[in-house]
Amino acid sequence: LNKDEESIVMGLILTIDEIHEHMEGLGLLNEQTSKSLLYGQVMPTTGQWLFFGNYALLAKGAYYVFVMEEERIILIPLGKMSGKINKKVDPIFIPFDELEEIKIKGGLMHSVTFLSQENELTLKFAKHGLGMKWHKENLERTMADIHQLADRVNSHG
Repeated sequence: LNKDEESIVMGLILTIDEIHEHMEGLGLLNEQTSKSLLYGQVMPTTGQWLFFGNYALLAKGAYYVFVMEEERIILIPLGKMSGKINKKVDPIFIPFDELEEIKIKGGLMHSVTFLSQENELTLKFAKHGLGMKWHKENLERTMADIHQLADRVNSHG
């Protein structure tokens, strides 16, 4: 790539600084959230959508920055074309206490399905950084946190 092409490609990659700046502006940046960030894609199957309260904003193939807090999941919407944070759409918050079951599958990508009483949300996380170093750095630790959450949620079922 020449310098112009390289700057275009780099401009399309979501940086950790952009995420931190956005989260800080929303009052969501802290030690835990800064280390749990993953790049994820929502993969609903036919008829399965997320309706956790007012959060029916998800569309098939939408991309998000997945964040885990102490007692909730945060999904920060990304623009489908730009891959950058969509600042016109508020983050989606899913409290852990609304979850009834979490299913985790391996394979080419990590697949995590969050189930509430009436709804289902499946997120896919690539096992490689996709040019986003922050994703790869957070993947192992955040997947371990998701497994712990699954154990906690699933044991109450």
